[in-house]
Amino acid sequence: MEIFYRTHKNKKPQKEVTLMSIMRFLMIAMISLMICTSAVAALEDNRPNLVLNLAVEKQVVVKDDGDNTKIEWQQVTETDPGDVLRYTIVYVNAGTSEARNAVIVDPLPEGTFYIGNSAVGDGSIITFSLDGKTFQTPPMLTYKIKQDDGTETEHKATPEMYTHISWKLSKPVPPGGTGTLNFKVNVK
Repeated sequence: MEIFYRTHKNKKPQKEVTLMSIMRFLMIAMISLMICTSAVAALEDNRPNLVLNLAVEKQVVVKDDGDNTKIEWQQVTETDPGDVLRYTIVYVNAGTSEARNAVIVDPLPEGTFYIGNSAVGDGSIITFSLDGKTFQTPPMLTYKIKQDDGTETEHKATPEMYTHISWKLSKPVPPGGTGTLNFKVNVK
């Protein structure tokens, strides 16, 4: 960068920046920005990117012309207490590298409670939480109650108490790979 100093009588030297020096500076800045952008893009292009799609359906008992009934899953338009809803999460790796040790966490919808043993996810380890922070398998998921004397008693959590579900995918998801997870809840 060319910088010229100009002196005036009884004044300190001042910097004078030429048009050429400004253009050089801008060119260097643009090249640096392009290099950084390319490096970031290269890093981002070599990342896994699990994209999630959530759908919900309502369980409906349908009767045919006879006395036979069957269960169908239909789009949810409204809910009533006691309705069973099935949430389905479809994931796809939209990135360019494998997604390893992926964990998908879904909070249970407010106004519902989890139906025990309904969470499904092939090739995943399913755990649950009471607070969204600590996850355990059902036999290990406990909570404590403080007694009047200051002691605490430990109790096993029931499915109705769960607030979050976590699926740890045990196999890497290749680029373009997909999978499906689901669970059921009752409307309170």
